[in-house]
Amino acid sequence: MAMERLTPPAEVPVDLAQLRAHLRLEEGEEDGHLQHCLDVAVAQFDGDDGELGLALVHQVWQQSFPHVPGAGGSVELMLGPVASVDQIEVYTPAGSWEVVTAPELFELGGRFYVQARNWPRPGRCPLPLKLRFTAGFGTAADVPKPICHAILLFAAHLYQARSPVVMEGKPAEVPLSIAHLVAPYKSWWR
Repeated sequence: MAMERLTPPAEVPVDLAQLRAHLRLEEGEEDGHLQHCLDVAVAQFDGDDGELGLALVHQVWQQSFPHVPGAGGSVELMLGPVASVDQIEVYTPAGSWEVVTAPELFELGGRFYVQARNWPRPGRCPLPLKLRFTAGFGTAADVPKPICHAILLFAAHLYQARSPVVMEGKPAEVPLSIAHLVAPYKSWWR
C-alpha cells in the first residue's frame, strides 16, 4: 500500500498572526523562525505522517492497494476524515486503467471504507488499485479547536526551546498538555 498527497491544503489550521499573538510578539519579529516552528508543528499533527493520522484542512490524497476486492468488497482508507471519494481506478488485464463507477463511502467506528458492487478484474501490477480522495475537516475554521491549540502550544514550545530540553541529564518530552488536547482525535489503530 502507498499513500501520496496530490494536493496540499490551501490553508493551515493556525497561521503566523495567531502564533505571533499567542507569543505576544510584534509583527516582523523573527517571522522566519516563527514560520519554521509553525510549519513543523502543523506537520507534527497533519497528514499521513502526522501523529493523529488525520488530514486537518481539506487536501487530496491517493492511496494505492496491492489487491482489488471481490464483488461487494471494500477497502479501508488510512487517512480521515474523508470528505469525498474523487476517483477509483483499477489496472486491467488489457494494460489500461478502468474507472470504478458508483463507489460507496461509509464510516464504521471512526474508520473510512470504500465499497463497490463490481470491482474490475485486475491485471498484473504491484499496486493495481488507485483511490483518490479528499480528506480533512474542511476549512481552517472547521478544524477542532483543541487541535489548533495543540499546534499553537507545540509551535510556541519549539520557538522557546531552541535546543533540546534536558532535565536532570535526561531529555524532556513535549508538554503533556499537548498530548491531552489531541488524544480524542488520535487514530490509535495506525
